[in-house]
Amino acid sequence: MRKLSNCYLTGDGADYNQEKGIKYLEDAVDGDDTEAAHQLALIYEYGEYDVPVDVVLAAEWFLNAASNGHIEAMAEYAMCCELGCGVPQSDADALDWYTRAANAGHIEAHFSVGEIFEEAKGVPQSDEEACLWYYKAAVMGDDDAKKALLRLQDIARIVVPGWNAVLNE
Repeated sequence: MRKLSNCYLTGDGADYNQEKGIKYLEDAVDGDDTEAAHQLALIYEYGEYDVPVDVVLAAEWFLNAASNGHIEAMAEYAMCCELGCGVPQSDADALDWYTRAANAGHIEAHFSVGEIFEEAKGVPQSDEEACLWYYKAAVMGDDDAKKALLRLQDIARIVVPGWNAVLNE
């Protein structure tokens, strides 16, 4: 269904038909295609294929995909919650979804969880907790996390012995 949708949305192999393309993507979601839900979210977020931008629909589709295990959608929905984009702003929901994404292996989500603790967004401020999350992201290669560890090096050296070894990776 998703491939057929792309034919209609791009006009490649079928006449361009936005309505049919979106419908085929929605049908794919009904068939448990989480990638189709993520694609719909991106279409509404960025206004792709001449679809008007609709951040509320984008957030709904991100949540649909995230709830069904799509890792990137978990991080995207977390950002919607953090910024109040398409959903009411909620630090608690942002932390929940970033943590789910991080635990599923999303690198940037580890950094985002660390940032939440460092900046005390809905949680008690904790540079120690932030360092632990930044370290996990740094081990996975996140450059922003490495910079954060350098910024918090006095705490990082206590909380994560050997933390500076990831700076050279």
